[in-house]
This record gives sequence, structure tokens and C-alpha cells, in this order.
Amino acid sequence: MGKATTIEDLKRLMKKPKNIRNICTSAHIHHGKCIAGDSRLILANGSIKTAKELYETALSLGTKFEEKEEHTIYDLSQNPLYIFSLNKETGNLENKKIDLAWKLQGGKTITVKLRNGFGITTTPEHKYLTFEHMQFVEKTAAELKLGDNVVCARKLEFFWKEKNSLSMEYESIQVQVRSNNQILLQNIRNHHEDLAFVPVESISQSYEETVYDFTIPDNHNFVAEGMIIHNTALTDNLLAAAGLMSEKAAGNLEEGMATWQHKDEQERLLTVDAANVSMSHDYEGQSYLINLIDTPGHVDFGGNVTRAMRAIDGTIVLICGVEGIMPQTETVVKQAIRERVKPVLFINKVDRMINELKLTPEQMQERFVKLVLDFNKLVERIAEDEYKEKWKVNIMDGSVAFGSARENWGLSIPGMKKKNITFKHIIEQYTSGKQKEEITDWFWKNAPLYEVILDMVINHLPDPVEAQRYRIPHIWKGDIQSPLGQDLVNCNPNGKVAFVITRIVIDPKFGREMAAGRLFSGTVNEGMQVWLNNAKQYQRVGQVFLYKGIRPEQIGEAVAGNVIALGGVSGFAGETITLEPEQAFEDMKHIFDPVIIKSIEPMKPQDLPKLVEILKKVSKEDPSLKVTINLETGENLIHGMGELHLEIIENRIKEERGFQVKTGEPIVVYRETIQNPSAEVEGKSPNKHNKFYITVEPLSKEWYNLIKEEVLTGGKMKKGDAEAYLKLEKAGIAVKEAKRIRDVYNENVLIDGTKGIVAIGEVQELINEGFEQVMREGPLAREPCVKIKVVVRDCKLHEDAIHRGPAQVLPAIREAIKAAMVDAKAVMYEPYQIILIECRGDFMGEINRLVSNKRGQLIDLEHKGTEILVKCRLPVAEMIGLASDLRSATEGRGTYYLVDQEYDKVPGDLQEKVIRRIRERKGLNPDQMSLS
Repeated sequence: MGKATTIEDLKRLMKKPKNIRNICTSAHIHHGKCIAGDSRLILANGSIKTAKELYETALSLGTKFEEKEEHTIYDLSQNPLYIFSLNKETGNLENKKIDLAWKLQGGKTITVKLRNGFGITTTPEHKYLTFEHMQFVEKTAAELKLGDNVVCARKLEFFWKEKNSLSMEYESIQVQVRSNNQILLQNIRNHHEDLAFVPVESISQSYEETVYDFTIPDNHNFVAEGMIIHNTALTDNLLAAAGLMSEKAAGNLEEGMATWQHKDEQERLLTVDAANVSMSHDYEGQSYLINLIDTPGHVDFGGNVTRAMRAIDGTIVLICGVEGIMPQTETVVKQAIRERVKPVLFINKVDRMINELKLTPEQMQERFVKLVLDFNKLVERIAEDEYKEKWKVNIMDGSVAFGSARENWGLSIPGMKKKNITFKHIIEQYTSGKQKEEITDWFWKNAPLYEVILDMVINHLPDPVEAQRYRIPHIWKGDIQSPLGQDLVNCNPNGKVAFVITRIVIDPKFGREMAAGRLFSGTVNEGMQVWLNNAKQYQRVGQVFLYKGIRPEQIGEAVAGNVIALGGVSGFAGETITLEPEQAFEDMKHIFDPVIIKSIEPMKPQDLPKLVEILKKVSKEDPSLKVTINLETGENLIHGMGELHLEIIENRIKEERGFQVKTGEPIVVYRETIQNPSAEVEGKSPNKHNKFYITVEPLSKEWYNLIKEEVLTGGKMKKGDAEAYLKLEKAGIAVKEAKRIRDVYNENVLIDGTKGIVAIGEVQELINEGFEQVMREGPLAREPCVKIKVVVRDCKLHEDAIHRGPAQVLPAIREAIKAAMVDAKAVMYEPYQIILIECRGDFMGEINRLVSNKRGQLIDLEHKGTEILVKCRLPVAEMIGLASDLRSATEGRGTYYLVDQEYDKVPGDLQEKVIRRIRERKGLNPDQMSLS
């Protein structure tokens, strides 16, 4: 079992890198157990408010607790509202305070109507309290069946009067009893005076843009539409387990004491989503420090995942035992393996396989083998050659665990041997007829989830010393043989300081910034002056924090190999912090690029400086959002992953920051590229004394893949980078040509093809700058360029350096590259997204028509019972308003997920129209291309 851990224990453990595991959880997160905004709640003073109204009241009474893409939370603990809540121990209604009010992104929901005329709409994961076999039983909306008796608040007369129902109709409950070996129906008197048990009359699917939740300490429920509503805000999957682990290891949120005894404490872990989690765990006589970062969120906000992967070395990938590997999980695994983060596997929701599917242990074993095989195929498809076999998981060695995050139990082969239990013991608990509390106690004593997971982490995921040997050459492109390179590879606590910011957390009360991230080498101290390599400025470290549970604790200093946070340092995610200027770490590449732009401006022109300040803060908290600020023109642009992403950012600025803005229509980001190799084109400087001879050609698939894999980055190839040269040779690219690379920019390559021109080195930086300018703004419509190889074939330079400065070289380079692109038949590319639509099978016709009307293609179709999964490819330009159109086509029952993203040629008949529209929007002559 876990033990109380002091901050001194954690400080001691953080100095033993071999006993550190930096990990994260990787899974698609479903929304929590939430209700629709029009649901009515009864406050203790007798007033009635909808969930939306109650949340809006919390905005005025409370203080902001947390703000993210997925949700916003307000803290009412200092000025609480009181509401009716059920004490399940006594069966009585009590007045309880609301601690936190939540507003969350919605999605697919389920509407349940009862026989007394009342109904409520909730997320599928929301738990109802039902009454079965003379005891309270929790069931999710997805598990609820017609005829189930939902526990309601009979004492509250409003609901009975509104529907002209008589509360006495529900004073008894009809149950099955056995008499003389016959099963009879019998009305049993309800001894709970405050409660009624009302049968479910209908269940239907629905959709809600926004849902709400309220945190009630102790009872964890409130009364809405007469029903007892569970308010746990845990998300579905291992985030719940991560919350459990942090709470049990680090303790009570208020007191910071470790209390492994209380089984319901995980329901209070509301800030796991906002912070790292540190805990200790004992394994085979040694104590280990576990630094965990959760990776929550919809795939639209995968930037959170990308940033977390830079800080950690291993990940627990969670998949559903019933549904298998979802497309979102594939995306997360890609992000992990791309950062050389090793995975282990947790198969969740095994309780559903037992209770719903009624699988035998043998059938479950077959299912597990298939899921593990599918996962290993995914690893083999994604991983680099060296890790294709090495990182596959294995049931027998314990790198696979099974269980239920919701029920807090887990098993693995080593764990079963250690505890001397099997799946048969688990099944016996579910079928024993025991009280739920007894079953939970048995799970906690015999198959605790945290123990199985953490044992697996320690046994199969690397410590920072091991991981940095193979991760550093992949994520840091400096000279490995240099002093800093050796310190990084060896995770040297006495070496040069190198810290990478992976997340900026802004204190909602005081507005202070805290830079969370990974210390890869050296020791960082409070008061130390550090250099921010991207911002190119010195700053001073104010505080050094380690997380004790989810609470940051000031520790004075930290050593290499740990996930920590720095106070007093103001930077952006991805920043490399050292003591002096050094080679920065590679940019954290988001798996999807921003493809939608909106202009944003304040309602009052004089408020522009305030908007600029807000946009800077928003972009710090969400680095996947790109913000372009033009202080001269006053135009500000926000670039996002999709329409939903930008809508949420806009609403956050308006509602949560109280700042009114107006935005333009969504604009799609296009790309320019070429179809053929060009002839050699001459570019002359304005003084006619310098000439450059340039060709362009489409970048081959081999070159493009090397850029995407980050083998080719930045400028020249590094000497001694044997791994990179080996990959070049495998891709069929001559090392001689690779050595001529002078710049790699936005998936384009600049090659120096000249021979014998000594002075070219003196203007190389200017050639690079001219190349990058054109790659940012192509000749057709000044959109970014992709997949182009530019080769400087020859040049004639004036012998006097004063005649080949920026004013001469830059125009010559720009003119030559743009003219060469036109000669090579420049074309526009548009972004496409691969999405997965989930809906009922009888809407297939509507889905087909919707996709066809949006210039889309159907790729795949999969049936899952009455549901279908439709994989399709759509141009982003046609996806504006897709969520609304999909709801209309499917009567609110359809949802979609982003699976992949790519660019492809705009159809020929639309090329000219698209170019003209973009040029007009930018104030350019629609009939003339930009060749200068």
C-alpha cells in the first residue's frame, strides 16, 4: 500500500535519477459526467435555477479556479451556494455547499425521461443512482435500461405539482421476490421518506454544445429535475487512475497529507488536469519518484499532448477493452513515438466485458490477445526501425495491464502472481451479490489499480539516465560531443544547465507565470540567472518547484532528470533555458498544423493594447494557437486547428476574461507549390552587379519524409551525425548532396549547387533570408510554400562587399525563385482533414450526401452494432459549419473526430477562383502575380 510522502522524501528521491520515472497517460478523454444547461436544480433556499444560470451566478460570486480548452471552473468555496444533496448512508436529503462550478465542451448526450414526466439530458458517462435489489446502484446513462428505477427527491414538492403527479404513487417499489421456487412481483414499502424510485420510460440520443457540472464535497451529488445527479468530474480512462494515484500518494488537497484509505477521494481531484503530479512508490524494497503529466483533451487540442511528450520518457497508453484502439489513441501514440517516448499498455473497461458482454475468462483472454496484437501492429507501423520490436508490449512480461479505471482495480501477470488472484476472482466479486462497498473494499485490498500501474511503470519504462541516451540525439540537434551534448546524454547533475519549458501555467488569482518542464542536465537554483535561447534574453529564477501530489512545493534547487517548475521565468512553451547562449532544443512539432485563421479586434479601438496583452497570455497557455499581431496596422490574427478551436478561444476571451471582441469570418490557410522542375532562371540585383541562377523542383517524397521525421532540420548537416547520414542513404539521397543543404524552412529545402565561388559564403545568410521570404509568401497569392527544392546553380557577385548588401541580394533571390516557381507551374494546395463520423446506421444516406456536397470522399465504413463509423476526407474550406450541418443531418446524433490532416491540390476548375479570392482579401491586384 502507499505511504505518506513528505516533500523532504521527494527531494531526496529526485537526486537518484535511476529511481525516477517521468511518464504521462495517453488516451482519448471523453467528457465528464455532466448535464445540459436547461436542467433545473433546486437550491437549499427553495429557488430554482437552470444549470446554465447557476454557473453564471458562480461567475459573479466565485473566483476562477481553472481555465482550459475543455472546461472552465469557478471556485465558490469562499462564497458558497447551498443545494439539496443525498446522503446515501442515511437516505436523507441534506443542504450541501457547491464548491466548484464547471462549464465544459459538450458532444453526444443521452436524454432520459421518467414515468412521472420529468427528463434530463446528460453525457453518456454520467452516473444515475438507481435502486435495485434493495440497494443503491450507480449506472451510467449508457448503461441505463427501460424500467430501471431512478432515485428521485420525493420530498421536494415542486416537481410533483408541476406534472400533476402524486408523490404517494412512488411510496412503494415493485421488486422481484422468490416464493416456493416461483418468482413473483411484489410492492415493497419505501422506507426512505425523502426519496422516490421512478421507472425510466424512454431513452434517446441527443447533442449538447455545452454541459455543466457542480462539485459537492462529501455526498458528490445534487438534485436536478428531481433526480439525484452524481457530480464526479472524473474523465473516462486512466486520467481517473492518475488522479487516484496522485491523491493517494500525495494526499488530501487541503492538508497535503497522504491518505491512501479513502476510496472516494479521487472524485475531488479537480486540478490534475492543470498540473503535473509527483508521487513516490515502493517496489521490491526501493522507493521511486514518479513524475506524471496527464495528456487530456480532444484531438483538436493535441498541443497539450505534444508538449507533455517532450518532458517525459514513457507513457501509459489506455485503450478500451470493448471498443479497442480508437483513432484518437493512434494519434497520441504517433506523438509519443515521434518523441522517442516508450509505451506500455493498459486495457480499460474490463468491468464492461464482465457485466455487459458476460465474457468468460477464456473469451476475455482471446480479446486481450487481439487488442495487444493490434497495438503492436500500430507500434510496428509508426516506430523507427530500432524500436519496432523493442517497444512492442507483452502480456506475459507485465508490460500490459488490464482493469477498470472507474472501478479502481487492475491486474497484470506479475501482479496476479504477486497477489495470488486471477480473473475468476474478479468475476466472482461482480457475481457474488455482495454490497458495492464490499466489492470496492475487496478490489482495494487485492487488486489496487495504482499498484499494478506503478509496478508496470517502474519495471518497463526507462529512468532519465537511460532514456536521455537515445532521446537527446533525436530532440537536440547540437554537437553530441560538445560539453553540453555530453551533459545532456548522460543526464549530468553537475553539468551545464538545460531546461525545456513544456507548459506555462498562469496563476488565476495573481496572474503570475510558472514555467513547467524538464530539466535535462545540470542543477538549477533559486536566484540563478538564466538565458532564454529563443527569446534571447537573461532572466532570473525566482523559485524552483517540485510537485507534491498536485501542489507545487518550493524546494530551492532541482537536479537533472526531473519534471519541475520555475517561478519568475517568463517564456513560451518550447523555450530552452541555459546559463549562456547554447544550441536550443528542436521545436515541438504539433501533429496537426493550424488551418483556420480569424481576424480579431476589440470593440473599442482604444482597447487594442489590452487585446494584444490578452492574446499574448492566451497563446502562452495554448501554444498550438498561433497569434499574429501587427502593431502598425492594428490587425491581429488567430490561427487554430479548426473552427471549434477558434470559437473556444474567442469565447474564452469574451466570457472568462470579460473582454468584448469581434472576429471576422473563418479563413482557410492555403499552400503554394509547384508541379514540374523549372528551367534555370536569372535573378538580377537592382544595381545589375550581382546575378543568381536558380532552379526549383518538387521535393521528392524521400526528402519530404526526412523533413517530417526531423532528420533534415535548420541549416547545414552536422558533422559526425552518423544516424542522420545513415537515414539519408536509406532514403536514396547522396550524402554529397545532403552536405550542400543550406536551409530547411517550412518543408522546403535550399541547396547550394555552385562550384568554385569563394565569396558565396559571405552572402549565404542573405540568400537564406530571401529563400525564406518567398517560402513564407509565394508568387500566386502570398500564401506559404511547401514541398519545394530550390537550387542555386551559379552566381556572379560584385567583388566589393558594399555592392552586394541586403538591398541588392534579397530582391535578386526573391525575383529568381518566384519566376522559377511560375515556370514550374505553381499551384495552390488546400488543407484536407481525415475525420471519423460516428452516428446511427440509419443515417448513412444523409452522411453520404453531406460528404458529397462538401467535395469529400468516403474512405471506410465500420459497423458497431446499431452505430456506424464513417471515415472520410474533406477539404477544410468546406468544413466551416460542419458540426451544425452534421447535427442537422443526423437529428443531433452524429459526432466527428479529427484523425489526420494533409494538403492536396485545389481542383483545376477552382484554382483561379481561389487565387483571386485570396489576393482580393489581401488587397493585391487579383490579375497580377507577385514576382518581386
